[in-house]
Amino acid sequence: MALTASPQSSFDGQPGPSTVPAPAPAPQTPSKGSTSTSTITYRGMKVFDVVSAYKRALEDEKVPHPIAAILALVELMEASTAATITGLAQELTVGRQLLVDTQASLGVRAGCQLWERFFALSAGSEDFPAYKRSLIVQGRSFCSVTAPQCRQKIAELAVGFLRDDCTILTHSYSRTVIQTILRAHKQHKRVKVYVTEARPGCLGMRTHQVLTAAGIPCNVVLDSAVAYIMERVDMVLVGSEAVVESGGLVSSVGTYQVALIAKAMQKPFHALAESYKFLRYYPLSQTDLPMPKPPTGEPSIVPLSFPSFAPTGSRSAQPHASGPVAAPPASSTPVSSNTPQALGTPVSVDSAGASLHRVEMTLEMEKLHPLVDVTTPDLIDFIITDLGAPLSPTSVSQYLVAQFSS
Repeated sequence: MALTASPQSSFDGQPGPSTVPAPAPAPQTPSKGSTSTSTITYRGMKVFDVVSAYKRALEDEKVPHPIAAILALVELMEASTAATITGLAQELTVGRQLLVDTQASLGVRAGCQLWERFFALSAGSEDFPAYKRSLIVQGRSFCSVTAPQCRQKIAELAVGFLRDDCTILTHSYSRTVIQTILRAHKQHKRVKVYVTEARPGCLGMRTHQVLTAAGIPCNVVLDSAVAYIMERVDMVLVGSEAVVESGGLVSSVGTYQVALIAKAMQKPFHALAESYKFLRYYPLSQTDLPMPKPPTGEPSIVPLSFPSFAPTGSRSAQPHASGPVAAPPASSTPVSSNTPQALGTPVSVDSAGASLHRVEMTLEMEKLHPLVDVTTPDLIDFIITDLGAPLSPTSVSQYLVAQFSS
């Protein structure tokens, strides 16, 4: 049986993937006396360190989160000492839950759902060692061959939406979007691209580097200038981290506001998504998205929430400057980590000779922001996938139901 990009129900009797799991204790790294570097303690059990395997897979920039999760589960199977299908299934269930509990990416959940569905439907009549080897071979083949082909199929379909001499707006960094634009360029279509800076990660700069190196005209746009530039754009093309059951799109934070502006200005908004990113999950609001788990003992924090108590002392009175300000004297008291600080290179000098600096957010302030948001299905024109014809957002739920019931 070939591994297909379709979701599944949980075969272990636990809550389905559309329910946010209860917070779990953070995994403990092995003690210095541990004899194995591939195991950790999780919920009182010694288990394979699937999180480290997942992170190793992500070191390859071509590997997306769902594929990294599948590779980690395949590595778990390779390291498993289980002698029966039931024992292997139990280890996979623990590994999947460990990934879901510790990684905020919905792509991880999509990959785990896909692999567990494949495992549940692949039970054969051959002996267990041969069955296990077959699963491992098919899993690695899917990740190294089939998954990259999904991206190629999407680019082949999406390039038909790009007419000659069109101007595209894209957000942040998407391998599939870049591959589509590069394909159009190779077909001698004249395309111009605006890409958002995409703070806080500023991944739009990576997109700019790739496209300009290929000779494609590309300008970086401030996130706050999307509405300003939208009238010059023919279409919006974005990538995705996951496509949820409602037909909504989970992608880099800021995608939602780009879609809102595109809708208001009647510009087509298309999303590119591999079918292995489809996920049985139904967020009702932005705060329903999984959040990174804080270290053990610290409370979970909703992105951009206000503190439960007001800061005291002179630090709370620090103003939020909106332009160049004078650099503080060397003897002044350090400001709070959540207060904008005068950073960077002096940009001008005032009449008194004091250097002026641009005010920037601190690293701690950036960490308060979410990394992804949900774009609602009413803002999306088409979701272009490797399944063939482009899907309307309402078709996503129908597709998932059909796959889930098979």
